[in-house]
Amino acid sequence: MKLKASVDYGVRAIMYLAVKGTTCSSREISEEMSVPRDYLIQLALRLRNAGLIKARPGKNGGYVLAKDPSDITVGQILDAFDSDLKHVRQPMKKGRKVSDSAAAVRAMHNMVTDSLEMFLASISVQDLLDALQDEESTEVIIGRALEAESKRLLAGSK
Repeated sequence: MKLKASVDYGVRAIMYLAVKGTTCSSREISEEMSVPRDYLIQLALRLRNAGLIKARPGKNGGYVLAKDPSDITVGQILDAFDSDLKHVRQPMKKGRKVSDSAAAVRAMHNMVTDSLEMFLASISVQDLLDALQDEESTEVIIGRALEAESKRLLAGSK
């Protein structure tokens, strides 16, 4: 899957702040993450509005995570940029009769979209930081996150 530039840059900014664990200037993030500074400032507004970062004004100001990395998911970061997933679901037009085949395809499509959203919501920034420190494979981290999300979903369906 290829991300839009705004989403890619936003993910990089959040991950950089998580790795650093402190306030970072827009100039620092821009230079280190190869994100145009003016664009980063625009993207930071979206991240701030989503409650993911805080902006600190002043000489020693900059950006810092607004939450603990364990409380920020990849899905939340994408949602801050009005992720493409939100536009995937198109409601059936009222009054228009659709075939059983079309309704079945729509239902399957919604299952795929739901699955992707649940998957992205199951991986926290902390999971990714832990992977760096433990040098675990991507499969192990994703598997652990999916297992935890699966247990949560199954518990909620009872």
